[in-house]
Amino acid sequence: MQATSSARHPFHDITPAIAMLLFSAAAGCAADPSAGLGISTDPVPVPAAPAGSPVALHGQLRVVGTQLVDASGAPVQLKGTSSMWLNWEARSFSESQAGLEYARDAWKLSVIRAAMGTDAGNGYLSGGKNIMLSKVETIIQNAIHAGVYVLVDWHTERAVEQQADAIEFFAGMAHKYGAHPNIIWEPYNEPNGFTWDQIRPYHEAVVDAIRAEDPDNVIVMGTPNWSQDVDVAALDPVHPSRGATNLMYTLHFYACTHQQKFRDKGTTAIDEGLALFVTEFGATPADGGTSAEPYVCRDEANLWFDWMAQNNISGVAWKLDQCADTSCIMLSTAPTDGPWSDEYLTSDVGGAVVQPGVTQGGGHGLLVVDWIRSATVGLPGGT
Repeated sequence: MQATSSARHPFHDITPAIAMLLFSAAAGCAADPSAGLGISTDPVPVPAAPAGSPVALHGQLRVVGTQLVDASGAPVQLKGTSSMWLNWEARSFSESQAGLEYARDAWKLSVIRAAMGTDAGNGYLSGGKNIMLSKVETIIQNAIHAGVYVLVDWHTERAVEQQADAIEFFAGMAHKYGAHPNIIWEPYNEPNGFTWDQIRPYHEAVVDAIRAEDPDNVIVMGTPNWSQDVDVAALDPVHPSRGATNLMYTLHFYACTHQQKFRDKGTTAIDEGLALFVTEFGATPADGGTSAEPYVCRDEANLWFDWMAQNNISGVAWKLDQCADTSCIMLSTAPTDGPWSDEYLTSDVGGAVVQPGVTQGGGHGLLVVDWIRSATVGLPGGT
């Protein structure tokens, strides 16, 4: 989701080489890149994933051509939910271990996203560093314990201006958690106000920093115009100096706003060889279905789901929180730690039908969870 920030950063448009030098200086040239984060720095031991969990079934993910595949080379389509901006969430559903295990078992959720706000109010770079690190690490550790995959998301429109900070964060987190097959890195949520020629060097610098610590976990990179212009990225893909593999590109959609021409952009990017991951979507308008536009667009969302299935594209729904927006998945009555049975999910069923397939009010929670529970490429009972 979009947020507005006018803050400028002194490292705007620095080159990857300079960024790496700045990072080394900031870390005091220490061997441990996580030292600057203010968290415990030792790599976390890798436990066996719980039997039958997504990570136990699929292990280390990788990218082959345009496909996300598992350790055996079989295609995998991950499905799950994103946290709200962790600096703005109303309820801590996303940090609940019991809730995550319930969603894994009852919803068949295989991935959760930790959306760490950076420059927005009380975010990582705006006064909330320790709180943000605590929340992100809680979600990561819960995912490891539950055997699900986890997207670690630098949630901002302006990461190009935050390159040195992002390098420090991702290098440190990769040092600590990079040995875990659960981890998927997302270094730039929704670029906005920058060209691909500015965004690409940022990705190359951050990917190099991650790969210095983590040689193989998947990295999903944001694309221009709130991660919609994947076709533009396809014209000149990222080329990290370390020759990194297992790279994917982010495509976001909100079904009431983004329709066939945006799927066409995705198809063009795939045809050009990009591997795509929908790290955020809603069956709502692009504003998340606020009081100004409280809609759920079921028919258009289902067209997106069909397109994702046809192309084996993983997806994460916005957002595992409780609020009045139609993109909130949970009702106010939902227990923080679950169980999150269907009566606790927002729903467009029974709402006012504005036009066929478009409902006013309610929410997309039940629609999203039904999609997660549906047949999924590479998972038990899937296609």
